[in-house]
Amino acid sequence: MTLRNSFFALSFLLISSSLSAQIAFWQTYLGGTGLDRGKEMFVQPDGTIIIAGETYSKNDQFDGNHSSNGDIVIFKYSTQGTFFWKSYIGGSETESLGDLHQTSDGGFILIGTTKSSDGDLSLNRGGSDIMVAKLDAKARIEWVRTLGSKYNDHGYAIRELPNGDYLLGGDIGAPKPIGEELPHAGYECYLARLSPTGSVKWTRYYGGTGNEKVVDIQVLGDNNFLIISNTDSKDLDVGQSMGEKDAWLFMIDGEGEMTWQTSFGGEKDDDIQCSIIDREGNIVMGGTTFSQGGLIQEQKGNGDIWMVKLTPKGQLIWSKTFGGSRAEGINDIRLTKDDQYIVCGLTKSRTTDGDIELNQGYFDGWLLKISEQGTRLWSRTIGYEGKDVLTAIQELPEGGFLALGYAKQDLKGFPLPGFHGGTDMWLCNFGDPLNGKVKPFVTPPVLVGTIKDRKTGRPIEATITLTDNRTLDSLTSTNSDPVDGTFTLLMPAYGLVSINVMGEGYMFFGQNYQMDTIVDRNQLNQEILLDPIRIGAKLILKNIYFETGQWDLLPASYAEMARVKAFMDKNPRVKVQISGHTDNTGNKQSKMRLSENRAGSVKRYLIGKGVSQYRMQIKGFGMYRPIAPNTTSSGRKKNRRVEFEIMSK
Repeated sequence: MTLRNSFFALSFLLISSSLSAQIAFWQTYLGGTGLDRGKEMFVQPDGTIIIAGETYSKNDQFDGNHSSNGDIVIFKYSTQGTFFWKSYIGGSETESLGDLHQTSDGGFILIGTTKSSDGDLSLNRGGSDIMVAKLDAKARIEWVRTLGSKYNDHGYAIRELPNGDYLLGGDIGAPKPIGEELPHAGYECYLARLSPTGSVKWTRYYGGTGNEKVVDIQVLGDNNFLIISNTDSKDLDVGQSMGEKDAWLFMIDGEGEMTWQTSFGGEKDDDIQCSIIDREGNIVMGGTTFSQGGLIQEQKGNGDIWMVKLTPKGQLIWSKTFGGSRAEGINDIRLTKDDQYIVCGLTKSRTTDGDIELNQGYFDGWLLKISEQGTRLWSRTIGYEGKDVLTAIQELPEGGFLALGYAKQDLKGFPLPGFHGGTDMWLCNFGDPLNGKVKPFVTPPVLVGTIKDRKTGRPIEATITLTDNRTLDSLTSTNSDPVDGTFTLLMPAYGLVSINVMGEGYMFFGQNYQMDTIVDRNQLNQEILLDPIRIGAKLILKNIYFETGQWDLLPASYAEMARVKAFMDKNPRVKVQISGHTDNTGNKQSKMRLSENRAGSVKRYLIGKGVSQYRMQIKGFGMYRPIAPNTTSSGRKKNRRVEFEIMSK
């Protein structure tokens, strides 16, 4: 089964879950009729997704930007297609996104490049400038700074430091020969340290007489920062040259002083695009190589994905290439829970070519999992006839992967349902070829409710506990607001769960939710009315289950029984009557006995969990106390019940 022949539903793609056929669980396109590119992505604890990139559109989903010259856009999104908020950053000229990270205060720090001097940008020093913006949790601007020279400068990487400062990197332009502002020539690595409020503490330049740029920064401690860059210089700060263009790494201290540096590559052009630090402190980098020889043991085509693993001191552990006979590139690398590496990028190579198992068109998005020894564990491609690129990847908490990128439809090729036009942001959910139990990723619904006194309507402060009905483990809990009784609870995406509501002086409430049947909803709404604890107050235990004609409790009843026990423990003076009831079919005496035995099963279960037998009495009423007509199947179902009644308190 190929992607091109699969069935689409709305903007989502669902594909066979067999290991041999599965490419993606679903994918969706985001944007307008212009150029829209997804670049950065963060899955939040509540299952929503923060997405950032660039948009040149002024319609459809991106209609709030400053101009059609291109803005940075950040938004919070759910897999159900909801935009919770959107923020556009820019002016009347072009802005591009270099890097984005979530900060310790729940907001974001952003670096990019701007040509504007209006809108959100008040100053342009000439050409393009480095732009830094601190954003709050909804991506509203707290402050913006521009940095650079009177030439073209670009911002590519930024990190929050342990003390709250920010270290940023990019490149800064200088004319050839040696410029009036810079000690070297060409483009140089540019680093700046900013305070938490954006004031500049220092700026530094690094490089030779060629061209350099910072592509990533890793924070290795309070006073050790690893700078990952590329260079074609062979002199000055660059201590050695492996070829025409190399990866260049150097360490700086808190004042920007270089403490060591090293270069990696082959005889031709090699560069790095991304990096991570693994759990052992090793440096793992990904880029593209055109070399063969030196560190490059094999060149499989016209530019391969190149991965390098180094010790914390910069010594080589291994260097590997991945690709086919045509061009490949890498955009992101992440450490997985099993200490392997997941990478994403693009490939132009054809089907069954080198490491490529399938190609659908011009450029395809490419996903690879690499072992800690640098061997390919598996690879997946996804795309159509146009250009499809994956730029960011994240492993999901419950398994599988979420990838972001952008896609351009071939006007002569397969029509893409849900495609907006031009180039769209592209979001894909992949499974794991080695784990067939992974389910599609969805943003779980949020349970929004109110808790009130049934008679007076007064808001009640209560505790709401979410339970996994299979394990009876408490997943999370929250309290309702004492002023208005409202609460919000994040639900899981899958499984049978229940909520247990307990308020001081009130009867309890419980409800089961089969989440698999409601994963397409953003929000569940529930009004919960509680009765005060008083003599004669009753509850129907709606989630008690027996086989037909039997009285042994089924395991599906245990979550409800846990609620009853919790209520009895919270109210140790309460004594109750547990009564069984049936419909009117069959023998009256048999039904009386069945109803009493079912009530007895509930009592015995609670005794086994530590509730005193002297606090409970049982009664079987058979068919004699119906609460609905026995003339319909739904009525008879309601009459088959177990009740819980307060006898003293």
